[in-house]
Amino acid sequence: MKKVTVIISAKGGAGGSFLTAGLGMALAKREKSVLVIDCVSGMRSIDFMLGISDKIVFDLGDALTRNCNTENAVYQSVFSDILYVMPAPQENTPVSPDVFKNMLETLGYDHILIDCHANDFAYGLSRHFQTVIAAETEPLSVRCGNRVLLECKKNRCRDIRFVINRFNEKEFFDSGFFNDLDEVIDQIGARLLGIVPRDNELSFAFQKGQPVKNKSKAVFALDRIAARLDGIDIPLF
Repeated sequence: MKKVTVIISAKGGAGGSFLTAGLGMALAKREKSVLVIDCVSGMRSIDFMLGISDKIVFDLGDALTRNCNTENAVYQSVFSDILYVMPAPQENTPVSPDVFKNMLETLGYDHILIDCHANDFAYGLSRHFQTVIAAETEPLSVRCGNRVLLECKKNRCRDIRFVINRFNEKEFFDSGFFNDLDEVIDQIGARLLGIVPRDNELSFAFQKGQPVKNKSKAVFALDRIAARLDGIDIPLF
């Protein structure tokens, strides 16, 4: 059975799209077919990160409004022959969660990753699927992460996890905002799925739409998170 995961950024700039693209590539390395759906209408970025921005004719909005067949809005990433992208529409396309869910049921991939912002229509979708909240360790991001969690619970979401993104250990302790990571986990209130270290080289590669070549701690962390999403029991640390 395919596994559908909604990834929600706790706030703007928390790196939710970075996490989604990175997990898509990590799952593809595990020889799993992956479709990454960008639901951030008007601010799409997944297509750029995964190297298909110059191929786009149809997008998610066209598929949902039946302006095209669903498969016409799906593009193969240049980085893997089993990694695919459905880009977001350039303008907001309101749609009911049932229409979106029905479309997903017609798709045959091992994993479907959905990139959403907290103010998008993710809550109406998340009740059907696994949910991952992307947050950083700044107080505002932690507070937003907790608010997203409460909204998810209010909307009867299941299997909620969170990822600490773009983590820098020295800056974390130098800032003095929190005593340790346990305090961050307690304040957000969800089970931790993994920690992705800050990685400028990986970020630059995504921004240029280029293949990821480095074997950094961030790539290693994404690989481990992908394994957990794939049902493999791997220790957090």
